[in-house]
Order: sequence, then C-alpha cells, then structure tokens
Amino acid sequence: MSAPTVRHPDDDLFRTLVTQSRRGIIVTDPDEIILFANPAAEQITGYKAEELIGSTPEILKSGQTSAEVYRDLKRALDADQIWHGEFVNRRRNGELYLEARTISAIRDETGAVRYYVSISEDLAERQRYERRIEHLATFDPLTGLANRAAFMRALSAELELARRDRQELVLLNVDLDDFGAVNDRLGADHSDRVLTEMGARLRDTLRHVDLVARLSGDNFAVLLGKSAPGTEPDSREIADRLLGTIARPFTIGDSAVELSASVGIAGYPADAGSADELLGCARSATHDAKAHGGNRACRFDIGMAERNSELRRLREELTHVAERGELVLHFQPQVSLHSGHIVGVEALVRWSHPERGLMLPAAFIPLAEECGSIVAIDAWVLREACRQMSAWREAGLPPIRMAVNFSARQFRQRALREMVAEALAAQDADPRCLEIEITEGAMMQDMTAAIRITAQLKELGVRLSLDDFGTGYSSLAYLSRFPIDVVKIDQSFVRDIVTNPANAAIVQATIAMSQKLGKLVIAEGVETEEQLQYLRRSECDEVQGFLFSPAVPADEVARMLREGARLDVAGLREAQARETILLVDDEPSILSALRRTLRREGYDILVAGSAEEGFSVLAKQPVQVIVSDQRMPGMSGTEFLSRVKILYPRTVRMVLSGYSEISAVTDAINRGAIYRFLSKPWDDEQLKDEIRGALREWRELYGRGAA
Repeated sequence: MSAPTVRHPDDDLFRTLVTQSRRGIIVTDPDEIILFANPAAEQITGYKAEELIGSTPEILKSGQTSAEVYRDLKRALDADQIWHGEFVNRRRNGELYLEARTISAIRDETGAVRYYVSISEDLAERQRYERRIEHLATFDPLTGLANRAAFMRALSAELELARRDRQELVLLNVDLDDFGAVNDRLGADHSDRVLTEMGARLRDTLRHVDLVARLSGDNFAVLLGKSAPGTEPDSREIADRLLGTIARPFTIGDSAVELSASVGIAGYPADAGSADELLGCARSATHDAKAHGGNRACRFDIGMAERNSELRRLREELTHVAERGELVLHFQPQVSLHSGHIVGVEALVRWSHPERGLMLPAAFIPLAEECGSIVAIDAWVLREACRQMSAWREAGLPPIRMAVNFSARQFRQRALREMVAEALAAQDADPRCLEIEITEGAMMQDMTAAIRITAQLKELGVRLSLDDFGTGYSSLAYLSRFPIDVVKIDQSFVRDIVTNPANAAIVQATIAMSQKLGKLVIAEGVETEEQLQYLRRSECDEVQGFLFSPAVPADEVARMLREGARLDVAGLREAQARETILLVDDEPSILSALRRTLRREGYDILVAGSAEEGFSVLAKQPVQVIVSDQRMPGMSGTEFLSRVKILYPRTVRMVLSGYSEISAVTDAINRGAIYRFLSKPWDDEQLKDEIRGALREWRELYGRGAA
C-alpha cells in the first residue's frame, strides 16, 4: 500500500511557526553545514543567524560533552532513529550552558539524507520554569507566604523532629474577624491588597525561626520555632503582638480599614500528635475566641474540641433549616409610654430543633451568620412576618407595626428591595405596618451604600428602624443622613440607667436629638418599674421588655390585643403635681426624726436607707427635694447627690453633715451638686425653712412644664 499524500503548509505559515517557536531550531545539510537558524536558536547560542549559517555545530562545542554522547548520536541517525540527549555547549560569549537536543534526519525518496533538523531547549530556562512551578506549588501567590500544602509538609517534618528530640511545638491559627463584610464593602481587588499587606505584617512581626503561611482566604497559620519545655507562655506574647499589628488600620486608597483577628493556640505533644490534629486543635481555639467576641487569643483545651464539634453539627443542621419547617416566630410587644397601649411587635425567630427543643436566637444566629445561612433565615422571617400581619388583619385585630430584623449580610444583598416588595405583595400586607430593623454597625460599614439602600426601601412605603443605637460607630449627627423613622436605644444603656450617670446622659441625649429630628424612640430591655418611670420622665416614646411581656407566640399577641392589655402610665402623671421630699439616711432613727419634723407640712415624704435604695425611689416617682446624710456605707451623700444631679437634674439637693466633713461638702456645693448644707444635729424650724426655700427654688427653676 502506498504512503498517503501529505499536504504541506505554505512557506509563510511554516516560517511563522518556526520563527515564533520558543525552541531553538537549526537545519543543516548532510555535511552538517548550517542552512537555517531561528530566533530562539540565536537567543540560546548568542550567535546571530548569519554567523551560524555556513558554519557547523562544531561552533557550539565546549569540550565538556562526553564522547559517548556523540557516538550514541551517530548510531541513532545511522539507524534512521530520532535522537534525544543533552550537550554541554558554549555560547558566543564563552558561557557554558546545558542544552537538551532532539535531532532527526530528513531523507528523500531514495533514502538519502537531505537535511538534519535539530530542536534544542536551554535547560537553564527549563529549570527556571520548574523553580517557578515549584514556587507556585509551595507559596501563596498573593502574599508570598507558604501555602497550605507546604505548611502541612513542614509541620509534619517538624513534628517528627520534635518527637525524636522530645521537644515541644506550638501552632497558632489566625483568622480575621468578619472579613467577609470587608470583602463585600471593598471589592475583591482592594480586599486582596489588604491580605497582601496582612502577609507582610505577619512576616515582619514574627521571629526568623517562625514559619507563617496563608492556609486559605483570610486564614493564616504560624508554626513557632522549637521551644524548650516550659517556655510555651511566649506564644501568648507572640499572639498579642499579632493582634496588635493586625489592629493597626490598613490604608487602601483613600480609606482606612480597621480589622481584628481571633487567634487559636495549640501545642505538641500536650494537645495533639499529628499535623492535622494539631491544626484542628488550634482552629477549635480560634472558634472559641470568635465565640467570645473576637480580637483575642485562646489556648486550646479538651472542652473546646467538644464544644466546637457541637457547633459544627449545628452549622450543618442550619443548612436548609427554613425549608425543613423548623423555624418559628415569637413576637415581643412594643408599648407606647403616652397611652400604654401595644403599638407594635418585634418578630424574633426561634429554632424548633428536633432534639434540643426551642432554641433562642443567641444560640444559633451567630452560627448562621458565620456559615451564611442567615440570609435564608432572614428571608423566611420576612415572609412569615408579612403572613402574620395579614392573619391578624383578617381576624379583625387593630393594626400594629411589625418590626423585622435584617442582618448586615442581608442588608448588603443586591436584590433586597425586590425581596421586600415580593414578600409584601405575596401576603397583600400593608407596607406602612412593616418596620425593618437594621443594626447601627451594618449601616456604618458603607454609608454611601446604606443611604442608597435605605432610600430604595423607603420607596416601598415601609418604616426603617436603627437598632442597637449607640453600640457601634455612629454619632447622633448621622441620624439626619438616613431616612430612619425609629431609633432603638440598646438595652445595655437601659440596664443601669437609674444608677449610671454616663448611660443616663447617653439615653437623654439620644431621645432629645432623635425627637428633634422627627424620629420615634424605643427603649429595649425594660425590665424594672424604675427603668420604665425614668424613661417616661425622659419623654421616651415607647418601650419593650420583660416588664410588660417577653416574646410570645402569635396567639398570645392576638389575645392581648383583643383584651386591650396595656401599661398603667397614668399614675406617674398624677404624682407630678405633689410636693415630694426624699430623705436618705442609713440610720432608721434619723429618718424617723426627720419625718416627725416634716409630717405637718403637707409634703409627700419618701425615705431610703441607702444610696442604692434612693436611686430606686427616684426612678419610680418624681421628687422635688432630696435631703441626704453624708456618712453612709457604700456611697457618701456627696457622691450620691453628684450622681443625682446628672440623672435627675430637675431636683434640689441638700446634705446633712457634721463639721468634720465640711471640705467634701463644700466641694460638692461648688460643683453645683448641692443646694444647701445642713449640719447635724439640726434645728427643726430652721430645717422646715430650708425645705420651704428649696421648694421655692424648685418652682422657680422647673415649676413650668415639669415632667
């Protein structure tokens, strides 16, 4: 059978292929006279093509290639075989180089040799590529740090040495806190720049004996240099150094990005015996650090592994939790301090776990935020809240607001407006009754985007609430930049509002500024009568908390609405018209004597046996004049009245004291905390005159429109 006819490409295409090849190509005649050399051959040899053409390959010989190589070449060509081998050749500048060559003979129809074709590769170039490939296989291209594979190999090798030499090893796992939010805000390119800078900082902070690697994303690991037994506490100092260097702002363009990290510490042989186990222990410690708020280092203990195993199971179970029908909503009433009636509810999700029972949000929402399930949960809560709004309306119940929380991740979703619109339309729910709560932290992450998103939501007609106000980055001035309808005062400020002047001042300022900007103010976490009355006198609009009701199922809310459940806010208004004196002294006999002196004067007289009891009384009932003993256990009279001045500035304050305490009292008078100083023992008539004068002072200062 005859050989098939081969169609050769045209000369231009052939020349293009040969010219652009990265391999050196040399063609000789049967006598080994060079007829052609391509540009790659010029680059490899250092000779111009015109210098090579007309000469023989002898021009490249260095004398370093063994005679056996040439004999093997001749045998292969004589047998009409393709030869592969290596030469040590010499470039035009005299430099030696190792070259891999493939040489074959091109024969005519009679079998005679017409050409020899040599294709060569500079092995130094190949070695450079191999080193590059090895580098890519070993180092992270973004940060230049060792990658996971290289780190685990090194960790395994160091463990073997440590086992042999009876030494200890310490591993640190470093994970940035909430870096996903940074990535969403900055975009991939700027986030990569942050990670690049992060790698450089870690390298500069650590010792030369430490190995640092980027394992994935924003997760890094540090293998500390070998330490002698008993020296592991150094790991704490190194972890603190790492936290400090990460806390310094990262400058990206015109922006300053602030980050924190969680560091987990584990050691060999105390915690684990293999590389994977040791890294797993360090990661367990990292999860524990995150669970305690992040920006800290935690040392592994065996309980952590059990807890984190449990958390991993919960994370897995959170996947598709809404689709499985395991979520339920409870609703906490919000009550008006003007009428006492229920005016709204906050929808709070619970997880009806098949084994663990009803789980509160604190037990699973942080996990849902970590693993991304929070977006699906938020969407389910929105849909279910809209369905419940319609159900109450169809039952003929009075319309109330429905507040729904959005996580920071949900707030950044591109199709947020469409999702809310679809949920409202699906249940024919009134958008004016839907209130979307967004945390202050989520709003402040990207103010430009927050302004755009909130404007889009307002176009739907819904109300917007700023949740946890005062706990994050904002100031009162920011309130005017957003179309916010409601400001929620965080329960951390409400908790000690009747005893902590700083928190009381924050609450009062928030109420005043918010209302001047036309926004409603709700206080969360109201649990005591004292807190309620203080907020009422501070002109807060609404409250929610256990004092009125915890979060309850929908049927219980319906019952309260049908029965007209309400707070009694009338008692406070009635008490405001009376002249009330508060006497504070730790000695019952003194209190009795003071009451006897003042009982015929027609005042309402309240008594307290300590400063703490005095704060409780003041929170529950309006008082015009306060008379306090100076020497009391726990807190002196001047300190008590100094706090009262901040908490209840619309009072007139007097102190009973012996002459030995005159300096402390004088200082309090100078600071305006005390109106008068009364000495012990007192004159009854003089005491009555002083009280009457104090009430006149109160009426002159606060009598008009006093609350």
